[in-house]
Amino acid sequence: MAEKLAIAVIGAGTMAGRHMRTLKQSLNSRLVAVMDVDAQRAKAVGEEHGVKAYNDLDSVLGDPDVEAVVIYVPHCFHAEISIAAATAGKHVLVATPMALTLADCDRMIKASDAAGKVLMVGQDLRHVPMHRKAKSLIAEGAIGRVDHLMSRRYSYWDPTVSGHPWYLDPKMVGNCVLFALGSLEYDILHWYMDSPVKQIYSKGTESTEIYRGQEDSYSSMMTHDNGAVSVLCQTVVCKGGPNDQHIVGSEGYIVVSEGQVRVNGENVVVEGSEDSKLNQAGEFATCCLEGKEPDASGRSSRHTIAIIEAAMRSAERNEPVLLSEFDLVP
Repeated sequence: MAEKLAIAVIGAGTMAGRHMRTLKQSLNSRLVAVMDVDAQRAKAVGEEHGVKAYNDLDSVLGDPDVEAVVIYVPHCFHAEISIAAATAGKHVLVATPMALTLADCDRMIKASDAAGKVLMVGQDLRHVPMHRKAKSLIAEGAIGRVDHLMSRRYSYWDPTVSGHPWYLDPKMVGNCVLFALGSLEYDILHWYMDSPVKQIYSKGTESTEIYRGQEDSYSSMMTHDNGAVSVLCQTVVCKGGPNDQHIVGSEGYIVVSEGQVRVNGENVVVEGSEDSKLNQAGEFATCCLEGKEPDASGRSSRHTIAIIEAAMRSAERNEPVLLSEFDLVP
């Protein structure tokens, strides 16, 4: 077994660059190539990191030195590139959202299963120490039976200013607040408790000119299999606001906010690296090298896309929607 996993990063944008820098710190993976459809950008990034540069997918997937790929491209390309990589015999770590449709998620899972390769989704929040601590406290029964969770993600993002105007194109990214943010925020709520969502009721609003034609704020109330109720409120048009989680149990409460975790008002020790990308890269490499299933596997992350799809249907119908409509067919 190789000591380090040889990885190619597909996409050479801002987030991909961050992951490439992370790989240089990784103890069990190494960057060997980069691919981008912009040949000049691929060449420049390849030279910066001292790795091979490609500007077409077939070439990088045909490189025998590449054992795995990390995918950072617009959301609409996640499925096709993941499937092509698995078919070529590569392990896959794809950034969130996993895909824009459940049908694509299922195709990705099928391709990785057939190839016997790892499919992992970059659910970054699962690798943040404060969230991992909250999950462990819940599992230990620190606040008894969890009954209610409230999560808020109030932020402001103008993609035209940040240099990512394609985030305003639903064909490329889906609804921005649901897929760009929700793929992380909806995910940790069922992950905290290891309890999938069984029903959701959602409402979306269009508040600004920036996101004209799509909702820029969403609120959802969810019922989980274990009986707990979670509420997620998120927006991309609020200049300043909270980003936190409040978890209420039969014997107390947990607050997760600003890098801290408090149980019944008292801070608890949170350990581990704050670099979620580094933590994520380490788990991905370990799973690939040792044949393990990642926490954020394709199947686990598929449920998050099912929640998002159900949220959209609920808002369209103005009624609660059962997740059973979106169950994975064996």
